[in-house]
Amino acid sequence: MISATILGCGSAGGVPSISRGWGLCDPANPKNRRLRPSILVESETTTLLVDTSPDCREQLLGAGTNRLDGVLYTHDHADHLHGIDDLREVNRAMGKPFPVFGSPDVLGSIRTRFAYVVGAVEEGQTIYKPMLDFTELQPRFRVGDIEVVSFDQDHGYCRTTGYRFGPLAYSTDVVDLPDESFAALAGIDTWIVGCLTLAPHPTHAHLDKVLEWVERVKPRQAWLTHMTPSLDYETLKARLPAGVAPAHDGLRISLPG
Repeated sequence: MISATILGCGSAGGVPSISRGWGLCDPANPKNRRLRPSILVESETTTLLVDTSPDCREQLLGAGTNRLDGVLYTHDHADHLHGIDDLREVNRAMGKPFPVFGSPDVLGSIRTRFAYVVGAVEEGQTIYKPMLDFTELQPRFRVGDIEVVSFDQDHGYCRTTGYRFGPLAYSTDVVDLPDESFAALAGIDTWIVGCLTLAPHPTHAHLDKVLEWVERVKPRQAWLTHMTPSLDYETLKARLPAGVAPAHDGLRISLPG
């Protein structure tokens, strides 16, 4: 059995955002309150975090998680990376380091922008910073009992990484997918996929494009994530076809491993 928990399904500013507030979202519906994008993937023995959003502390507390077997990064934009210091508290709870996986560009960016996380904590020192084992992504690898497939995504001005965990796949911050990535998605049961807005956007997929992808990939269920304040939960849900639904923070998805 494998499960995923939606820790955050908002866009870079969250919902409500500082600039747009609730936008078109009904503030009375708790499913419209969205933290920045991240998911937790779990099996019976392994727990993986995808991205460390600026809301990471709140997200891990909400999920009741204080141990991780690995962190996987999709890319290095602030809404997916800047909660990295909160991993220190996970290290404290576990008393040991754990691996973080990313492309060479992403790991290089972390080393430059968060230089203090590089290097080991010396024996006898308190855990004053995250203890992370930097590991370059491979096309296919295993963490504990979870097999991971990584695939390329076009984010307009940069590349991002999508991930497949057996029957489950996660694609956020993507505006186009090469044929090789569609091949990596073949046969999935559940797809968590970014859908920023209704209107076309230069760096993120919009609703019509996502629905075209869903028709091609044919998952049993697709969940939409990385949504701006322009996408009200109930309004969006009402216009979606069967097998496609907006995600919400705290949503737990369970499926056979």
